[in-house]
Amino acid sequence: MSKNEKVTENKEQTEQKVMTKYDRKVQKRKEENETENKEERISTAIGIVVLVALVCLVASFPIRTYLATHETYVVVNGEAVNKVEFDYQYNLTKNNYITQYGSYLTYFGLDTSKDLSTQMYSDTLTWQDYFEQNAVESLKQNKALMAEAKAAGFTYDTTDEYNTFKETIKTSAASAGISEKEYVRSIYGSYATMGRIEEYVKNDMVMNAYYQKLQEDNAPGDDEIQSYYEENKATYDSVDYRLTTIEADLPTEPTELADPVEETAATTDTTATDGTAATDATASDSTDTAYQPSDAEIAKAMEDAKVLADDAEQTVAKDGEAHENEKKSSVNYLISDWLFDDARKAGDTTVITNDNSHCYYVVAFEKRYLDETPSADVRVIIPTEDKTGEEILEEWKNGAATEDSFAELCKKYTQDTSAVENGGLFEQVTKTGMTEELSNWIFDSSRQAGDTVAITVSDSTYVLYYIGQDQPEWKINIKNTLVSDTMSQHMQDITADVTVEDPKGKLNYLKVQAEESAAAETETATAETQEITEEQTAATEETATQAQ
Repeated sequence: MSKNEKVTENKEQTEQKVMTKYDRKVQKRKEENETENKEERISTAIGIVVLVALVCLVASFPIRTYLATHETYVVVNGEAVNKVEFDYQYNLTKNNYITQYGSYLTYFGLDTSKDLSTQMYSDTLTWQDYFEQNAVESLKQNKALMAEAKAAGFTYDTTDEYNTFKETIKTSAASAGISEKEYVRSIYGSYATMGRIEEYVKNDMVMNAYYQKLQEDNAPGDDEIQSYYEENKATYDSVDYRLTTIEADLPTEPTELADPVEETAATTDTTATDGTAATDATASDSTDTAYQPSDAEIAKAMEDAKVLADDAEQTVAKDGEAHENEKKSSVNYLISDWLFDDARKAGDTTVITNDNSHCYYVVAFEKRYLDETPSADVRVIIPTEDKTGEEILEEWKNGAATEDSFAELCKKYTQDTSAVENGGLFEQVTKTGMTEELSNWIFDSSRQAGDTVAITVSDSTYVLYYIGQDQPEWKINIKNTLVSDTMSQHMQDITADVTVEDPKGKLNYLKVQAEESAAAETETATAETQEITEEQTAATEETATQAQ
């Protein structure tokens, strides 16, 4: 055997060596060590991933805050608007809407406790889309108005008003039982703080002051007010009249004029499956629903009522229910045109039919006039819980007892924070919309400047200081209408060229508008193409006819 063959044989024997117990133990320990090392590596890797995730999550808070305060969310009138400012305006818009229409929200299908992006405002827009759209419209007006104010050199010191705002936030947060920081976030958005929204709040104050200046500058004169009245007398005049209502006596069960009843299997079968008479069941059912008279029965009842109405017309001027100082807007629409007809004169009477309610209105006209009752200027304190109205009046009487000193007490004791700045001043107060108790005192014919009183109405106390009379309500209403029309046109003019850019595609309502616009253009183009095709077809047919 050669040397090489021997080496090969020894190698094969070594490879085929049988493992001893010791060898298996060493091998097992080696495998266990490898498994432990592998699990340790996996565990370490998982720990690193979790740690990185936690670090990213924690780090994302300042990142998101930074983006909300620095990144452009939308661009309005060429100005970048960040998320904080947009949320501020969005929440103002939403909260004002909810405050204004609170009792009607369920009728609108809006549940403020649920996600607004899942509730439809219209066929194509959610409530979130709607409020975002209104927020953008407000931003357009605000940016345009602020630019105009700056160009006009308008300035306004916001110091006192902003201090009042901060006090209001503090008081509201305490009433809600939360911190000021939490309250601000709940009202103005999740990224809002007093420091971040301060600029926007102060800008709003400047814009409101400038807007009020524009209103004053555009206030109509007496000649313009009188001219507008002459063109719209029926809107502002009042009427006194008397009214008697004669209702038709409709039958509550079938008469000889009732519609014939069609017989069915249910009504002809006199015995039910359980042996009970079917007529009993029918009678029972009929008592559950009020009888609906036939047209013939209604006509007969109205005919009878007309006789009574004609008789009542002879005495309505004396016996009818008195209605005084009523505007056209508050009078039943069926009789308002007759009452406000320029041809109407004292002593005129008429009978007017109301077919829907099955009755007649018997009316006697007395007079039509323009109510010149003056409005009033007053100062009002709504006491805080730690002071009664009488205590406030006693303090006022023991002091200077002047209008100015009353205004100072308002700043000190009123819970109406919106009235603090102007000392509780309410100008051009009218009877409309005021409680009877307050109205009776303010508009008492014996009222003199400097009169004071404390009146409690439905657990609310009002301390009043009477300043004096002001313009009549009709003049105030016309002035407000003309100013409103002027300002509305002004805002349309200055926002006509204001652009809105959505670089991040955040505003869904803009996408919906774009899609609707594209669909409308396609529909128009299709209609035009069809019209051209029809014209070409008609021309071809006409040519063919002429050729024949």
